Amino acid sequence: MNSLLKHTAAVFCTIFFAAASLSFAGSKASKGSTEGTFAGIEQGDYAHFLIKDKKGQRESFFILRPDRSVQSYLDNGDELKGRKVRVFWEERNENIPEAGGKQQIKVVTKVEART
Repeated sequence: MNSLLKHTAAVFCTIFFAAASLSFAGSKASKGSTEGTFAGIEQGDYAHFLIKDKKGQRESFFILRPDRSVQSYLDNGDELKGRKVRVFWEERNENIPEAGGKQQIKVVTKVEART
């Protein structure tokens, strides 16, 4: 039951903040990808996709508008921990009211499983 409640809360927060989030007009987003090991989903004011990169550094990516490739990690995060992934991301200005307004953040756009 606790797992279902966490999942429901994560999905609700993701949908709510995706609808509330507004990209900064006129800004150019930088894009890239990072490879590493899936470390989990962290839920605070926003959901974050966590990985440990090849250097052992932990990286966090906001989940605002999850694509289908991200959904399985939201649904089955505990089961998928430790799997190799490539996270595609965009760095852009987003309205984060909890942080006082516009913030430069990295947002996950897609995830690929790696072997």
